Amino acid sequence: MKQLIIILTFQAQVSASFFYESTETSRTTKNPVIKKRAFKRIVKTMEKEFIDYANNFDEKLLMYAGWNNPTADHALARRWETAQVLIFRGMAHRREIDRDALVLIICHELGHLYGGAPLKNERDYIAAEGQADYFATNHCLKRSLKIFDPKNIDQRALKAIDNVGKFLANNWGHSHPSQSTPDLSEVDETYMSYPTPQCRFDTLIAGLSKEDRPRCWYANP
Repeated sequence: MKQLIIILTFQAQVSASFFYESTETSRTTKNPVIKKRAFKRIVKTMEKEFIDYANNFDEKLLMYAGWNNPTADHALARRWETAQVLIFRGMAHRREIDRDALVLIICHELGHLYGGAPLKNERDYIAAEGQADYFATNHCLKRSLKIFDPKNIDQRALKAIDNVGKFLANNWGHSHPSQSTPDLSEVDETYMSYPTPQCRFDTLIAGLSKEDRPRCWYANP
């Protein structure tokens, strides 16, 4: 099983998603914030919930909750023999990530598979980072939150975005993003890689609010 995990991790990083180079240990906890059973249940529940997207693509969806390596605080999405989402245990040790924030991260990974254009990987039909963020809150987050607790969905969605925004900013060494400090930059061509944490935060808010994708990464055709 360990060998399989190594192979999957290496292959998936071709289409890596929530993956950052930070190794700052103060951002993690010795004991997981999200316990093993809950972590695995969240991932598998999301797998079952979004089987309709996989069916529309005439493919199988596999979500893997890796618990072997507590330092691997990243998530990946790719199409291999199946459509795959891999979430690693380190996410459960991050101070910023509670259940709802983890749900948002999983939604982002599903956005790579099912968010559509703009695509950063045409061959495997993998959506760009910004598009995966937009799909996450535009189509996935509220639906997912209701599975675990039907109460206070709007407030919890905003809190999940805030927590993921802090997670992103901490990894980049940036100030925490907020709605009062939007990224006002405008690209000439759609940016396919990782936008800044503030830009990604703005995209998550835009998706939740059913607004246009921000110009800090998206250029209208």
